[in-house]
Parts: sequence; C-alpha cells; structure tokens
Amino acid sequence: MVETILIVDDVQETRELLKEALKVANYEIIEAVDGVDALEKAEKFLPNLILMDVTMPRMDGFTLNMKLKENEKTKNIPVIVSTSHKDMLRVFQSSDKTKIDGFIEKPYKIEEIWTIVDRILKK
Repeated sequence: MVETILIVDDVQETRELLKEALKVANYEIIEAVDGVDALEKAEKFLPNLILMDVTMPRMDGFTLNMKLKENEKTKNIPVIVSTSHKDMLRVFQSSDKTKIDGFIEKPYKIEEIWTIVDRILKK
C-alpha cells in the first residue's frame, strides 16, 4: 500500500520541490497551501504523515499542529516541521500539545528529507 504525505507550505516552489523528491521515493502526495487548507485535507484524507512549514497565512504551523493534536481523527498523524528557524524546534517540543515527530531545516537536502520521512513512517 502506498503511503500518503500531506505537504503544507504557502510557497508553491517549495511544495513542488518536496513533491518531486517524495514521489521519487514512491509516496503519494497531497498538497495544502496553508494551515486552514491542511486541517481540512488532513481530516478528509488522513495521510500517513504531514510535512509542514511554520510561517503561513491564515493559520501558522504551530497553530495547525495544536489543532491536529486536539482532533481525534488526526491526533496520531506524525508531523514533520520544516523551517529555516532552528529555534522553532524548542518551541514545538515544549509541550505534549505541540510535540512534533521530526524537524527539517531549510534549505533542504533531499537525502535528509528521505531519511527522516522513512524513519518516521517505518516506526
């Protein structure tokens, strides 16, 4: 069975880069343009993993992660945060309500994305 990843980023070029990198590794991809869009798609499609940016319009990644963890349908979906702000890792890890499963620092290294995604999905 093909595993599904929801990519959440307001920058189309970033979504395209991640989509191409993960399609090569045989993952099915769903895209969302911001946190509001992502919450709707997470509830509808129940992806195996969510890979999201932090800074987005309408709903940021921190708020999105809290809402995902509060929702019975989505609370167990693993979340990887991608950002260029390394200090955000501490913010996300500060509470069980915001805890994440992985962190990828921008700019991306494709091999790092594959390694982290594979590690989380193989648990």
